[in-house]
Amino acid sequence: MKNKINVYLADLSHTGQGVSANFFPLGVGYVASYLLKELADQVNVELFKYPEDLSRALSKNRPKIVAFSNYSWNLNLSYEYLKQIKLRSPETITVMGGPNYGLTQEEKELFWRRYPLVDFYIVFEGEYAFVELVKNLDSVNFDPKRLKQNFASLSNCHYQFDGKIVEGEFLPRVKELQELPSPYLSGLMDKFFDGVLIPMISTTRGCPFRCTFCTEGNDYYAKVAKTTDLNEDLEYIVSRVGTVKDLCMTDANFGMFKEDIDKAKTLAAIQKKYDWPKNLIVSSGKNQKERVLEVASIVNGAMYAGGAMQTTDPEILKNIKRSNISLEEMSETVSNQDNNDVDSYTELILALPGDNKKSHTKSLRDMVNMGVNRIRMLQLIMLPQTEINTADTREKYKMKTKFRLMPRSFGRYEIFGEELSAVEYEEICVSNSTLSFEEYLECRELHLTIETLNNGKIFQEFSGLCRYFGVSWFDVIKTFHSRRRDCSSDLEYLYDTFRKEATENLWDSPDDLERAVSRDLTRYLSNDEGTNEMAKGKTRAIFQMEKDIHRHLMDSVTTEFKNKGIFDKNLKAYLQDLMIYIRVRKEAPLNTGKEMEALLNYDFNVISERGYSVDPKDFRLAQPTKFIFKHSKDQVGLIDAYTKQYGTSLDGLGRTLMRAQYKTLIRKGELLGAQTTCSG
Repeated sequence: MKNKINVYLADLSHTGQGVSANFFPLGVGYVASYLLKELADQVNVELFKYPEDLSRALSKNRPKIVAFSNYSWNLNLSYEYLKQIKLRSPETITVMGGPNYGLTQEEKELFWRRYPLVDFYIVFEGEYAFVELVKNLDSVNFDPKRLKQNFASLSNCHYQFDGKIVEGEFLPRVKELQELPSPYLSGLMDKFFDGVLIPMISTTRGCPFRCTFCTEGNDYYAKVAKTTDLNEDLEYIVSRVGTVKDLCMTDANFGMFKEDIDKAKTLAAIQKKYDWPKNLIVSSGKNQKERVLEVASIVNGAMYAGGAMQTTDPEILKNIKRSNISLEEMSETVSNQDNNDVDSYTELILALPGDNKKSHTKSLRDMVNMGVNRIRMLQLIMLPQTEINTADTREKYKMKTKFRLMPRSFGRYEIFGEELSAVEYEEICVSNSTLSFEEYLECRELHLTIETLNNGKIFQEFSGLCRYFGVSWFDVIKTFHSRRRDCSSDLEYLYDTFRKEATENLWDSPDDLERAVSRDLTRYLSNDEGTNEMAKGKTRAIFQMEKDIHRHLMDSVTTEFKNKGIFDKNLKAYLQDLMIYIRVRKEAPLNTGKEMEALLNYDFNVISERGYSVDPKDFRLAQPTKFIFKHSKDQVGLIDAYTKQYGTSLDGLGRTLMRAQYKTLIRKGELLGAQTTCSG
């Protein structure tokens, strides 16, 4: 009987500034579990997420095969490790796989020029293909040259030999996800329950839509493989997850399929039993709004209601082959979830083909006035394997691109006693035939304003009031935005810094970026503010300029109410009380040991339960009453968990804001004494 060979599967994440991609390595987990199912008597398998863990393992043992996942956030890190392994262990077979690999001839040639030490690349789904590759290698005693010199056709696999890129035929896709053993139940994932990484599960694979900007828009992914068997995995995860409150579902359209109802009920049962997960990280379905709404309600507000829109302009939607639910359906989706516990969600992308400042601003207005309070405003990334990344599309729409450093995706690492460094980047579109670079920057500044004022219900006290009185929340935001450099020197600095970083942190080529960042890597690593200008801007605004933001936002609300002719002494008195209420709730929001108190004239407990969408005079107390504000036990646990995951640096606070509902972080009020109101 042959000795078993050692196989390492790595989905590496940078750790130079905390864990960049802090999710379980589910993709390589499925590859490993299927490999063990088919070849358990021939292989030993170990998974890796942290570079330091892989370095320790390599110092003790050189595997026969080492395979790396390839995403935009870890390609160069993985390749630097691969190079060092090849240098010291040339007989080790190196494999890569993942979506960060182009399918046009130009893209493939560029990849193999830049990464020639990769022995084999698994294209599209990897489970069946990796098993077939191992079997083929076994047939030649794991001598890759013997396999390549005959130009063997390897299923779902590309390789380069004698200057030629050899491409195998595609295997049939996985039809049912039940065919793949659970990497959790096999114990492969146990080492990743560390209080930092977020567990991931997959209940569908593939997407029926054809969006030109998305890797799953490829015909290969048109049919959707499904499973409904979640309970065992969830029970296994929850017994080990510790303080991590989130669960990521990798489905491209969760809630859209009829099977998702049963999945949601399984999740709800787990929530009831264990009070976990608090938050589902998902991409919700792009149609079947009634079903998406039902799923969102079943999981107790743990997922956002809504769907990715990308734009509301019909011509741009045609350009990107996008099929959206209508604005009326989206509005109904949001309004049906209009309560204090559920966040609504959408995505909009700037600089799509045919986009311009006017159309993008209208898309933003549509979503804000609809009441969507989680608008992810994305830049158009030129992803490999997408139609939008082709030369024809770039030329047709005169797309100009730049390269930017990926947040937290850089670092220095030690392997075999030597230091290596790696830097990751992505290519984004910054102008096209209908959108100038200056307009692109103006839209980015508006993004910062909306991210700060609208997203996460951070200023719900004002948006709820506007909604009740029929005042456009977007008009309030625009008023604030128009005065952003006149309000205060701090806000002027905030926007000037944001614009400067959004301009300067762009490079003409990946080589220019890598040289510049590598020369100054120590400074980048020691900068605890991070490199994501949007996250930095929002976090600075919320944690360092909260008083300024609230004061000038109240001025903007007052202006719009006066424009509508509905500002009176009652609203003036309420806004004065509201500012006191806001201060005691939000001052040093993560300081869980700090209690605050205030004497207030309105029953803010009831007002907050109604999402602040009330006529304040109906909730005026008979007399000023003391309120005590403090964090609950559950809030203390939640804040402690996020602090452990992300830390308290500016960058860490930004990640916490992205993950948690802001209302779960700020103090809750308790009204003491008389609670009678003057009226209604």
